Parts: sequence; structure tokens; C-alpha cells
Amino acid sequence: MARRERSPLRLQPSNAGIPVLLGAVGGLLFLFVFPGGAITTLMHDVMHLPGPGAGIALILGPAVLLIALISSQSVRGATGGALLASLAFAATYGVLAAILNVSVSRQGMFGSIWFVVALGVCGVVTEVLLILTRGLRSPWRLLLAACGANTGLLVFYWIAIFPRTKGWVSWEDLPLLLALNLGGGAIAGVAAWVVSSRIPILAGSSRGRESDVRTR
Repeated sequence: MARRERSPLRLQPSNAGIPVLLGAVGGLLFLFVFPGGAITTLMHDVMHLPGPGAGIALILGPAVLLIALISSQSVRGATGGALLASLAFAATYGVLAAILNVSVSRQGMFGSIWFVVALGVCGVVTEVLLILTRGLRSPWRLLLAACGANTGLLVFYWIAIFPRTKGWVSWEDLPLLLALNLGGGAIAGVAAWVVSSRIPILAGSSRGRESDVRTR
């Protein structure tokens, strides 16, 4: 007899620690791995990719989503892990950049309130897509959520941030940038699945969620 899918559970304070910790560590590492204009230099001067948006599609988005998706697997079926990790990433990055006076990307408004809003949007889109695809197995679920959320983050930057700092994206560059965006999201989704499936506590919670939505 078919069984109804369970409604998503709310994130409880008791299992919010891992998403916050992962997001904070991710924000700290990102701050020092990609200081100042490192992303811009890598994307445009080294790889000669068009912009604006290549760095969001290939570096910022996948980095945040890797942490967000791993965090979503840590909360045992509850929603909110990805959003919490994304906000912790943004907050940690912004606070440490201000305290330590570390140079950040001005074009991407890294560390600003716009940065926090952008990663919040990314987290919300991730949560929505994880809910909509909860009937799928983890590899496909994480892949689709990552590609969709990476696209949402890039579009937000194109509409709300880059017009203030860099300018509007050229129509001619859209196909390549969107393709790079989907590739970056796919890599993040697959990497999150691989990492989650190798950690016992995450692998167990993932299998538990999949068994809950079977209709046998």
C-alpha cells in the first residue's frame, strides 16, 4: 500500500550546530584562500573568461553550495540546514574581514549586507529545491538543488549587485556563463553527495530520508 511522503521537519536547535560550524569554517577558509581580487584575476586574467559572473558561477557558488548541501544531509530530514550554513558562511566572512581588515572583492561586495542577502537567497533556493525533489534519491536531489541554487545566486548577482559595481552582463556572454554556472553547480552537487556518502552519520541520515519517501 502506498505511503504518503512525510512533511519536511523543522530544524531544531539540537541539530543546528553542524550547519553553523561548517558554514563558519567555510567562510573563514574562503576569506583567506581568495583574498582581494584573487577571483577576478583568476577568472579574467588567467582563464580569460567573460564577466561579470564567472567567479560566482565557478568559485563562490560551488563553495557555498558544497557546504550547504553537506549541512542539509546532517540534519536528518529537517529543513533549514542549507540556509543556516549559507548564512553562517556569509556572516563569518563579513565579520572576520572587518575585524582583521582583510582585503575582499569589491566587485562582488563580499562581506557586505548585499553579500549576506545573496547567500541567504542561495540558501533559500537550495531549501526549496531540496523539498521539491525529496522524492528523488540523493545523487539526483543534490545535483538538481546545486544547479538550481547556483543559477539563483548568479541571477541575483546579475540583477542586484553587479549593476552597482561592474555593470550589466552582455547578452553575448550569457550562454557561456550559464553553462559554466551549471557545470559549477553540478560539481558541487556531486562532491556533496560523495562527501556525505563517505561520512557514516550523513550516509545514515540520507538513507533514512530515501526510505521515508518510497511508496511501497
